[in-house]
Amino acid sequence: MASRLPSRTRTHKDAAPASPTGWPERFTVRWLAQVDSTNTALKALAQAGAPDGFCLGADEQTAGRGQYGRTWHSPAGEGLYVSLLFRPPCLTSDQMHHVTTFAGLMVHDTLARFVGTPARLAVKEPNDVFLDGRKVAGILVEADWHGAALRFVIVGIGVNIGQVSFPEGLRQPATSLRLALGEAAPPRAAVLDALLNAFQDHWDAFLADPAGVVAVRRQDICFLPGTFHDRQERPY
Repeated sequence: MASRLPSRTRTHKDAAPASPTGWPERFTVRWLAQVDSTNTALKALAQAGAPDGFCLGADEQTAGRGQYGRTWHSPAGEGLYVSLLFRPPCLTSDQMHHVTTFAGLMVHDTLARFVGTPARLAVKEPNDVFLDGRKVAGILVEADWHGAALRFVIVGIGVNIGQVSFPEGLRQPATSLRLALGEAAPPRAAVLDALLNAFQDHWDAFLADPAGVVAVRRQDICFLPGTFHDRQERPY
């Protein structure tokens, strides 16, 4: 079935950051200049038949979403706003919370490549990554079910890269790679390439043993306690 973009998106043929070496083979990358939410747009594409490994990114989100309906500040050209589509054959509803943790581990691994000192990074459960004690990335996992059968899962990821200021009144103090690393901050393309490679290298092992892989991978990473809502409130 052909996939069509929702009407509230604006495509731009030059919007996609150029891959440094070519995107990892597991992923098909499609880029938009502007979208309300990459998760929302990718859900429509998934329902229209987009394949496993489809990656949708945007220069700007006008209604970026975080966990529990919170807003993700997504100014044009300043951050990495992407959603990844997976069609795993075997995940159950009881395993879905591991997907969020796993995604946090992959974002942590990605940023550690550029930060250079992993101790500066931490994962705050269930879905945030912190740099120097401030939020630098967030994750929103959403799934589509047909009864007990999982049709697809979308992993939305936002990384603050080029921002030098943030709106007042944020729930948590924020930072960006630019604020933390200065001129050494990587471009969006490099971050996206590293992120997709991390998922490509570890996703299949995760599917084979979600709880086990998460337990092993988190041993050497700093985890901060978070506020968990009731399981029924999670957007799975």
